[in-house]
Amino acid sequence: MSNKTALPVKAYKDIKHNIGNGRPTILAFGMSHCYSCLAMSQVFAEVLEAHPEYQIYSIDSQKDRLIARDTYKLKEMPTQIFFNAEGEEVFRHTGAYKKAVLDIILKKWGFDF
Repeated sequence: MSNKTALPVKAYKDIKHNIGNGRPTILAFGMSHCYSCLAMSQVFAEVLEAHPEYQIYSIDSQKDRLIARDTYKLKEMPTQIFFNAEGEEVFRHTGAYKKAVLDIILKKWGFDF
């Protein structure tokens, strides 16, 4: 594993009000002991460094397991949920991917400010 920085983990209750605030949002669900989750968190941290205007939040699905399981019906990690500016879920992906793929997804779903 490289020494890249990961996104800081946020509690869902502290960020849920940002979903639908007029800016697209990504919730990146993962677990602290999951290698793929950490890799995705590092990719998202890199994107946020270049685009601080984006709303990308890392959520620990073990600490927020009721939200992950009951609200978003997640079964596997990592899972990323993309919301448009109005707060509607527009895309969901389970697993990890490279930054080049993420760049395509971001552009497609409105993260091209």
